[in-house]
Amino acid sequence: MRRANGVSELHYHRVRSNFGQMLIVWRPADCRVLRIFLPKQLRLFETLLRNSAITAALPGRPVRAMCRGISGLLRGRPVVFDLDVLDWSVTSFFQKRVLLAECNIPGGKVSTYSRIASKIGSSSAARAVGNALAKNPFPLVIPCHRAIRNDGSLGGYAGGIDMKKKLLELEGIEFDSRGRVVTREFW
Repeated sequence: MRRANGVSELHYHRVRSNFGQMLIVWRPADCRVLRIFLPKQLRLFETLLRNSAITAALPGRPVRAMCRGISGLLRGRPVVFDLDVLDWSVTSFFQKRVLLAECNIPGGKVSTYSRIASKIGSSSAARAVGNALAKNPFPLVIPCHRAIRNDGSLGGYAGGIDMKKKLLELEGIEFDSRGRVVTREFW
């Protein structure tokens, strides 16, 4: 589907949750998800809406399944997402490696930016891992909320620190009085 100006048409669908409204953007031509916007990212979506050929639409089966999975995850249910629905062309090679490594962190566990860097063979790239996760186009499906700092503090999250903490609590992660993750089990 192309508009007259040659731009590919995009669709979006709203996912409501206790955290607020989220949006999934996909390309109807191949049903690939290009972006998931968390509640705190809605201004970014509004910019996309003004500058792109994007319309609200009911999603096809693969995107509907992802929407149901996100809703389940936000209710504390374990979910396995179909990563083939994601359009990886929106990521760099390095970012894709980081995001795929992040997918291997099981629910109820966390890892650190430096551990993830080591897992992908770039042990000195903890900051680059953090930057790649900060730009994760598929939050929740790629569980970047499971990456924390070496000292147990949460670091950043596109949905905000409160959302990151609540997501981790839904997965059974505990925190000390300073808000640091209490765990001896790192991935």
